[in-house]
Amino acid sequence: MLAGAVMAQAKTYTLADLAQLVPVMEDGTGVAVVDGAYVVNLPTSHPDGVEGIGYDDNNIVLTKSYFTINGDLVVSDGEVLLFGGSASMEINGNFTATNATFGAAEGAEATAKGFRMYKEGASATITGCDFNYVGMTYGNGTEEGCLTLTNSVFNNHNSKSGNAVINFTSLSKGNLIQACEFNNPSLSAVGSGANVACGITIKNNVIHKPQSSTRLYPGLNMSATGSYDIVIDGNEVYGPGVDTRAGGIALSCLLGNPPTGTLYVCNNFVQDCSYGITLTGPGNVRIENNTLRNNRYIANPNNGGSGINITCTSTGEGILAKAYMRGNHIEGSIWGVTIIGNNVDINAGKLVDAETGAAIDPNAEDYNPGENVFVGNTGTDDYPHCDWFNNTMTPSYAQGNTWGVEVQDEEHIYQNIYTLDGTQSVYVTPAATSVGITDVKSDTAKSTGRYNLLGQPVDENYRGIVIENGVKLVK
Repeated sequence: MLAGAVMAQAKTYTLADLAQLVPVMEDGTGVAVVDGAYVVNLPTSHPDGVEGIGYDDNNIVLTKSYFTINGDLVVSDGEVLLFGGSASMEINGNFTATNATFGAAEGAEATAKGFRMYKEGASATITGCDFNYVGMTYGNGTEEGCLTLTNSVFNNHNSKSGNAVINFTSLSKGNLIQACEFNNPSLSAVGSGANVACGITIKNNVIHKPQSSTRLYPGLNMSATGSYDIVIDGNEVYGPGVDTRAGGIALSCLLGNPPTGTLYVCNNFVQDCSYGITLTGPGNVRIENNTLRNNRYIANPNNGGSGINITCTSTGEGILAKAYMRGNHIEGSIWGVTIIGNNVDINAGKLVDAETGAAIDPNAEDYNPGENVFVGNTGTDDYPHCDWFNNTMTPSYAQGNTWGVEVQDEEHIYQNIYTLDGTQSVYVTPAATSVGITDVKSDTAKSTGRYNLLGQPVDENYRGIVIENGVKLVK
């Protein structure tokens, strides 16, 4: 049956259905069963004038680029789906997968793509699955339906499905990525397009960045667009510890109007990347209780090396990068905190009004006890020992913090602070009352027994990432 017939009512498919409905043809096109795994192969060409080959009343269509299912797909425990060549599966319905494995067929590790989901209102629920080389692009274009991804492992993403393992390509909200592990992604683990409004919680995931990529892609790379909140909480990002430009956590608003949602970056651990956390463009971000250590791996310090960077070069009235920073530990960066652009509102600690000298009411919206700690941020030969670089004429509040100097007074703190044209535009006193270094987290959990990354006890049959006697394991 040729493509173009009227689409029948959507139905639910299993992998066994696909193998039965799309048998392998002489050219290898179809769904094969090889050693118990289902393998998708796409055609390299079609007869003249034929754009696709349709099956089962045209609910399944093969083209040179996509294997399209006009319905729902359910993949069950223990099933394996592999993609041959540069195959990609587009699901125009809902997708449910539990304890399954998805990957590249032999010889397709560098070319296979994985899944696409663009159907309006369609949802995906993926739990306890393993992805090898392939990823997913998702965006249903509406506020209905979402992606829920938990307790899954992603290895060696080849970037053929997009610049992120999980790549959001159009509007959606209510998304959740939780308790997953991303090992050696070619570019980012989770990302969204510059013009994509994405409401999402990214929580308690672990990302191990590779040494191979020289492109400036962070572990988490979200566009801050529209009215949705973005929550990035409790994740761990481990860079390769060499000059690969692999960043940590990035939020950006590069197009159109500033976002009206709030951006939360809290309780994360970022180590050995080219930078820790960055906001580029306008937005309202709260950066709290993160540990950022040794994020200095960039060949040119002018291009990175900050523990936290806030950049807003907009000149539009009221278009601000507004950043509230509290309780962060910033250690071993080139630059501790860098601020670029005059349209910024930086509150990294506000205890006293710098103009009046009056104490800020602890119940006031702008009250901030600070509690950030700066340790061993080396700077460069021209700017040694840099805890803070305010490269703007707009003053920053940074009171109540512990700086990388022995005496916590303005004279000594300013030895580690640089400002545009030498202006004292960082309000640092009162500082913390004593020098202290907070504990630096190195593991997601130090528990006994057997738990998932959410801290929930699990039994011996659990598949995914577990903490067993304080050691992180992938089961």
